[in-house]
Amino acid sequence: MGLSLREILKTEFFKDFKVLAGHTGLDKQVQGVAILDAPDGFNWTKGKELVISTGYIFHQNPGLFESYVKTDKFKQISGMGIKVERFLKKIPENIIAAFNEHHIPLIYIPSEPSWMDLMNQLNVCVMNKNIRQFNIGNINPKSFSGLSYQVRKINKILSQIEKEMNFPAMLYDLTSEKAYYSSPAFLKLAADLKTEDFWGPSFQFTEEVLCDNLKMIRYRFYDARYDKPYSWITVPITVGDKIKAYFVVVEATGLIDYFDQFALRIGFLLLQSLYEQILVAQSIGDIGFAKFVTEILDGSLLNHEMLAKRASDLGLDLNGHYYLLLMKQINKDVHLSSYRDILKKAYSNSLGQMNSRMAGIDENSCVFLVQLDERLSKEKNLALIRVAAKKLQKRLEDEILSMGLAFGISDLSDTIYEIKRNFDRCERAISIGRLLYPREDYFTYSELGVFAWIDIKEDEIAIMLRDIKQLVKRDEDKELVKTLKTYLENQMNYSLTAKQLFVHINTVRKRLDEIKDLINFDLEDPMHRLKLEILLKLIN
Repeated sequence: MGLSLREILKTEFFKDFKVLAGHTGLDKQVQGVAILDAPDGFNWTKGKELVISTGYIFHQNPGLFESYVKTDKFKQISGMGIKVERFLKKIPENIIAAFNEHHIPLIYIPSEPSWMDLMNQLNVCVMNKNIRQFNIGNINPKSFSGLSYQVRKINKILSQIEKEMNFPAMLYDLTSEKAYYSSPAFLKLAADLKTEDFWGPSFQFTEEVLCDNLKMIRYRFYDARYDKPYSWITVPITVGDKIKAYFVVVEATGLIDYFDQFALRIGFLLLQSLYEQILVAQSIGDIGFAKFVTEILDGSLLNHEMLAKRASDLGLDLNGHYYLLLMKQINKDVHLSSYRDILKKAYSNSLGQMNSRMAGIDENSCVFLVQLDERLSKEKNLALIRVAAKKLQKRLEDEILSMGLAFGISDLSDTIYEIKRNFDRCERAISIGRLLYPREDYFTYSELGVFAWIDIKEDEIAIMLRDIKQLVKRDEDKELVKTLKTYLENQMNYSLTAKQLFVHINTVRKRLDEIKDLINFDLEDPMHRLKLEILLKLIN
């Protein structure tokens, strides 16, 4: 948007500057300053500048001023300032007329200020205006729009950037692999580009470094589809030594003017600051989140309104859906809470790469709340969580001696209001899953089937197994147990059982007779068969 001459002349530094002609052009936007110090110096102006001069070149080159005001270069500038008292004691009437005709302000510049002071003050004016314009501090932190505070702030910064520069912007968050746009105009202008092209173009391009420290780069490529080179500006947002996001402004076939790059820098700094705040907030928020989850689980935070307020304060999406994953350390000689730093690092490199939160709920248990990625299928979401959990497990078991971990996941995504219910499912998945599948360590609630509804106490299993103790107490009877399980799985079909066990059908008949002699079960009775199947599951 730049700065108009009218705005410039209202400031304290420019109060003694006077408009000599071209009053109707005072609202023209100034996008830079050019010093006219050579007879042909105007050839290197590009438009929208405030051209400044002592008037020496016009004094020394009679007729040059008249020639200059007839050029196209003159018609493209936003204004001209001259230290009239220095060399040109009076501006000719025909020159005044030319400035009036083309609505280009001619400004009287007092003799005192240096060019450097003048340019510094212009930069200050632009910076102050941009800072005033970027008024994004009035975001309601307790909005119930369903969007987190951070997302609403990102959206507001991006929309302000587009408003200031008239170029659409995007922020791409690498952790969540999610893009935020200032408006649909971004996608419309960038429809031919893949997202990754904005920081690693997959085609021939040139690059111009606009700011080395910020790694702000203008990418440009030539294509017959466009009448001018197509370009965009990308700035990485880095926290610590990791790039967390990319900030992109698409110029397409236009170019962001010099003073508008101030708005670009301010927008970047706001986003950079936001990401650093998020990191700090997450560190602090971990404690708040753990307290939030603990209070839900112990029943002290049941009121929905209060729960929603606390969740909103923690940046949780009230309308979002989440998977709940419970991790338990099962070796009684190890206390997971003693390895908090290792746990944090391991989480950061695994589940922390997803849109998730971690809460330690006791010395050996952690809960992970992982937001559903709606772009992916349920199966893909669950597969990614499983991979991340396995990565976390490996890291912890590599670094902590005798660590034993078990995971239970409620594979039904739900809102934050159902955290308690899904936690109970996770606990059930681990407790029943470990009985049914003792060689496994990652258990999914829905895979328990009907066993999810059965409350089996581990210390009571021995009591229940007494009915088949004659069958399971001797190692030499393992073939009998295997035969019985296969027989029941094949709906008591002798032929299928024999085929699956690679034995003769008479062998199956003989083994079943032995089993009937050892245990008192009537296989023709459906209830006896169900009980037997459950007991056999428990001795897996």
